[in-house]
Amino acid sequence: MKKELGFRIKILSAFVGLVFLLFATKLVQYQIIEGEKHFESSNTSVIFEQTLSAARGDIVDKYGTPFASSQIVFNVTLNRAYLKGEQLNQMIIKALDILEKNGEDVNDILPLEKEYPYAFIDGEESEVEWVRKTLELNIYATENDIIEKLAERYDLQDIPKDMWRRVGGIRYTMEREGYSLSTPFTIAKDVGEKTVAVITENSRQLSGIEIYDTSKRYYADGEILPHILGTVGIIWAEEYAELKDQGYKMTDTLGKSGLEKLYESYLKGTDGSVQIERNMYGEITNKQILDSPSEGNTVRLTLDYQLQEKLTELLEHQMEVLHRNPDKEWGRDAEGISAVVIDVKTGGILATASYPDYDLTKYNENYSEYANDPTNPLFNRVTQGVYRPGSVFKCAVAIAALQEGLIEEDTTYTCTGKYMYYAPSYTPSCANGRAHGTINVKEALKVSCNCFFFDLGRQLGIEKLNEIANHMGMGVKTGLEISERTGVISNPEYTESFGGTWQVGNVIQAAIGQLDTAITPVQLATYAATIANDGKRLNTHIVDSIVSMEGHTVYQTPITILSELPDKNNSYEIVEKGMLMASTEGSARQFLEGLPYGVASKTGTAQVADGYYNATMMAYGPVEAPEIAVAIVAEKAGNGYYLAETVRGIFEEYYRLEELRQNPDWMNIIREEKMSAAEENAEGQTAENTQDSPEQQNNMQNAVPQEETVPQGGVQPVQNTEAPAN
Repeated sequence: MKKELGFRIKILSAFVGLVFLLFATKLVQYQIIEGEKHFESSNTSVIFEQTLSAARGDIVDKYGTPFASSQIVFNVTLNRAYLKGEQLNQMIIKALDILEKNGEDVNDILPLEKEYPYAFIDGEESEVEWVRKTLELNIYATENDIIEKLAERYDLQDIPKDMWRRVGGIRYTMEREGYSLSTPFTIAKDVGEKTVAVITENSRQLSGIEIYDTSKRYYADGEILPHILGTVGIIWAEEYAELKDQGYKMTDTLGKSGLEKLYESYLKGTDGSVQIERNMYGEITNKQILDSPSEGNTVRLTLDYQLQEKLTELLEHQMEVLHRNPDKEWGRDAEGISAVVIDVKTGGILATASYPDYDLTKYNENYSEYANDPTNPLFNRVTQGVYRPGSVFKCAVAIAALQEGLIEEDTTYTCTGKYMYYAPSYTPSCANGRAHGTINVKEALKVSCNCFFFDLGRQLGIEKLNEIANHMGMGVKTGLEISERTGVISNPEYTESFGGTWQVGNVIQAAIGQLDTAITPVQLATYAATIANDGKRLNTHIVDSIVSMEGHTVYQTPITILSELPDKNNSYEIVEKGMLMASTEGSARQFLEGLPYGVASKTGTAQVADGYYNATMMAYGPVEAPEIAVAIVAEKAGNGYYLAETVRGIFEEYYRLEELRQNPDWMNIIREEKMSAAEENAEGQTAENTQDSPEQQNNMQNAVPQEETVPQGGVQPVQNTEAPAN
């Protein structure tokens, strides 16, 4: 028994000894072999995450050519994770010294001038109020009060007093943007190569100051489509209160207007994250990417970049022509012009421009100049401008009359130069009192006889005119994604809402696109496309689809029929014949004849309040199988037929591009064309011919006016005022 007990004790002793040996071995490993490593690890002070910003998605044309994309740039940041023992204020001074020597813009939103005396910056009243609130000062706190408070709040007493404003401004901005261990502060954006080199070379002396590559919005041409693309900008404090719950950082970029704002949720990428481990000495001991950032989706438009470029160029040229050859009687120097080109088959916009325009790349720095420019370049005339359509409205009146059986293709009306139905109290006339004689509806469209359409409007009545106009896309939303005005078609309720009195004769003015009727250029283009589609109005749209970074379609805009007025009595074909006659025999023939395909068109000369006339024009073609519809409005330019030159230019470019794209290498061909043109311009070997040919000038000056427009005001004594015709 004793032997057995002794044996057990020996076994237990051996086991205990083995356990102690194991513990001793581990202790040696932890304390001697890996002692330094575990000592540092045991003293790690913090583990935290920082965000890796994602690039914003691109906005491209139907072929993938970018209108807006992301470009890699370098920012200078203050990263609290990498600051060691140095004072933050001293690091800011070092950073400022480098940045200011290299001419970089510093991220400083403090609304005080940077040089003594530190006056408040004009126009920054709301930010001044925010400063006082942040610094817990009363509403009467002066500039000096703010400087003193900054010194107290950010411990600036240990730095030279002449640095208080500069360093204090940075510290204030850092606080506003949420600077912390997890949120570095961007002290300068998009810095130059020299700044990058200096900071990189001196990185050991600049702990916490680092170069961070990120992306910014890039435009191949800032003057192409600015009103539609819209702007991006920083997040203001008022916005951040709501956006922070959606995962935004104060330093993020946000869509502010246009497509950038409308599709913000798609364009904004998904940020990534990095985990950083820092020990008690402020040294980074581990850095691990947890999630890689994911670029935003691509918004693919229905637009054709090359056609858009050409349209912008054509509108600029058209304005030059109008200024050189102003309509001395019915117009004056045109104040603005806008145009829309629509794909008849889909309702997608192929090109659109509002001129004067602005440069997106200079929007922030030139905002005050743009905002105070009397030509209003920030105003999107295409979707927000409403204009009397003038005689282009007559096509809808003709369709309605044919549909209702009031007239047939060969029904005639005898124009004596004056409309006598309301005689003697009101006898409006055609242009210059011209008598068009006995004409049918096609001829009436060709010569734009007011009297013919006065009589149709009277017979149809205002309700039927409103009904046909709405079917055609006038006075209603077109379906466009971005904000658009609805406009109005003349009616008794609208007139009376402004204190006016509706009179029976008002309907005849509405029938020629006058009185209160006011529509947008995009509605005018939709109207033209609806006629081309024999009464089928598709949803006008500018976004084709949204595509993920992996190439998957996230969203596809459906082609929708918003309204349909089926053909009766061959009304669309008859009106098309009249519009074709207007192009080949009417006042627009000087520009539209000789094309290898038929273009149906109608021009208008619409009176505005101060006695001048807007020029309007719509067209579609080829009539054999319609593909595109065009609308143009030029403010206070006079006769609408002046715009036919631009219409021709649009059709010619459209078909030039269609033919060019039959070549698989068409993108490279276009690129080479642009490079060649740029080289020629740079060398001064070619110059743009800004003068019209003698033949064009002669045509514009001697074109025979054929259209009458009528001042608004209902039944009234006959006016001697005569208006030009289209």
